[in-house]
Amino acid sequence: MSADYKVQAIYDEQIREITSSAKKWQDVLKLAGQLYRYEFDNIIMIYAQRPHSTLVADYDTWKKVERYVKRGSKGIAIFPSKALNPRMKYVFDISDTGGRNVKLTWDLEGDSLKQYLDFLISEGQTTQYESSDRDDLKNSLKLFTGTNVWAIIKEEFFERLQELKQLSGSMIKEFNEKREGLQQEESGMEQFIYQSVMYAVGTRCGFDLSMQEQDFSQIVNIKDEEIVYRLGSLVCDVSCSVLREFSRNLKIMEKQTTMSAERRIAYGSRNDLPRS
Repeated sequence: MSADYKVQAIYDEQIREITSSAKKWQDVLKLAGQLYRYEFDNIIMIYAQRPHSTLVADYDTWKKVERYVKRGSKGIAIFPSKALNPRMKYVFDISDTGGRNVKLTWDLEGDSLKQYLDFLISEGQTTQYESSDRDDLKNSLKLFTGTNVWAIIKEEFFERLQELKQLSGSMIKEFNEKREGLQQEESGMEQFIYQSVMYAVGTRCGFDLSMQEQDFSQIVNIKDEEIVYRLGSLVCDVSCSVLREFSRNLKIMEKQTTMSAERRIAYGSRNDLPRS
């Protein structure tokens, strides 16, 4: 059996399984948020082989960050990916590696959460928060992110959303109750996509999600593989767009902090010069 055939066989089995329960859909969404640069088909592949992966890269990429793949580690078979060299077919989770222990991805732990909100305020993207309590800060960022998710869905993915709605019909039924952050006029499918994206993004960013926001019981109504693929791809692509924005903003913040520190050092050096 060829490697390509094995990869396709894994995918074919999983695409039918991930909508068999709400828990499996949640697990896939969480993985999609964690590995947001990967396309939906490869999220499925990684979920099938290493569902608890947290940071995944190919052999050469690990070498570039001074980590090595441990002897005997089994690679995760994937399809050629835009996130990697098109010919690369195997990746490894960070748990399969050893070497230099450095921070390789972003998070909103510690002071980062407040600093991120302050950055958004300074950029005019959101309003001043009322409380510096961590739970209140997370809720403020969650509300801002929810609005941003809707804007991205409507502005960047409208055509794909319409195609999916036409293809799926009423497989995802209308929600009976108005949900936080949702507009009453949205269709059941739109709301389900929004909720899925917020779960993927929220678990990545540490948002508190209510039981209602974690309810994906309607996913079992979707069995058609093309619809599953289109739904998953749309959710992954929106989530990637949102989380890449987090990454870009945090890099800008880091650069601004570095520049400020360099200016302070330069100013201090000038003050230390002998004066006539």
